[in-house]
Amino acid sequence: MIRYKQLLTSKLISRSNKEPIGKILDVIYSDDYRRITHLVVKNDNLIKNKASIPFEDVVFLEDNQILYLKDERDLDKDLEDILIEDFKYIEKEIKTEDGECIGYVKDIVIDKLKGSIEGFIITEGVFEDILKGRNYMPLFENTKITEDSICIFKSMLNSIDKNNN
Repeated sequence: MIRYKQLLTSKLISRSNKEPIGKILDVIYSDDYRRITHLVVKNDNLIKNKASIPFEDVVFLEDNQILYLKDERDLDKDLEDILIEDFKYIEKEIKTEDGECIGYVKDIVIDKLKGSIEGFIITEGVFEDILKGRNYMPLFENTKITEDSICIFKSMLNSIDKNNN
């Protein structure tokens, strides 16, 4: 597992010489927002300096490094102006089916092998974080993800509380 914020600080390195070839700017999600399909990478070129790399074309190594499995020259061919989608999980409101806010997403837990979103690190506010720490909420099958919020059923709150105690 890796957290989204860790992913953004990871170095993308070349398969041939293990040298850095880019910085991860963001991710692109599947249509249902439950999986990462691509990494958005920025290189040092002045023009056309962003590329979209399919998630299956990378392998996670030790020391915050991500190995690009294809030839890095392929990366230059695929450079194009990429629209980074507006959808962001960080700071997204989490609420129950009746609209009650239970917190906000502070980080995402990602399966490194599949790119699937496994769950969220959530905050209920600064004082709650200081007193109790942050909670983990798994991404349940029946969780509804929209552009505006993440909606879970109140019945799922009990399993979140049990997991965090």
